[in-house]
Amino acid sequence: MKKYLLLFVVLTVFTFDGFTQENPLQKFSFLIGNWEGTGSGFSASKSVIHSEFKWVLNNNFIEVKNHSEFEPTSNGSNGEIHDDRGMISFDKERNVYVFRQFHNEGYYNRYILNDSLSTKESFVFETEFIENFVPGGRARFTINVKNDFEIETVFDVGFPGKEMACFGTNQLKRKEDQ
Repeated sequence: MKKYLLLFVVLTVFTFDGFTQENPLQKFSFLIGNWEGTGSGFSASKSVIHSEFKWVLNNNFIEVKNHSEFEPTSNGSNGEIHDDRGMISFDKERNVYVFRQFHNEGYYNRYILNDSLSTKESFVFETEFIENFVPGGRARFTINVKNDFEIETVFDVGFPGKEMACFGTNQLKRKEDQ
């Protein structure tokens, strides 16, 4: 009888524990969907941006896709295309949110969420590693939630020995056709 009681208790604990564990990425679930908008900065150029955030791999990751088309500038640029792909995950061992981002220009940024700077309305990711950039350089990617249908993303860059400076911003609205 004691064996059955112990088995019942163990199964009950594991069963309820499985139901109570919330996905740690749930705090970013408002991002899921398609977004469109405009950007400014980025070498004084204006852009049109399309972004997509979606759950992937059994909801263990959030995949991020950004596509920007920059207008020609007065300094002779014919306009540019920027694409980046990334994944947001939760590192259980370090208890941190990680955003890995790959850029078509050859850069790779590995950001971690800075909890001391982040709020419910603002998520601040700061690089812990950058590949193919100036040694000692750093970057910050911030998502500001304006409301359920609008976000702003801000990309700041810091060169060695210099303060962080805004490199560009994007104003995005949730697409209606979701």
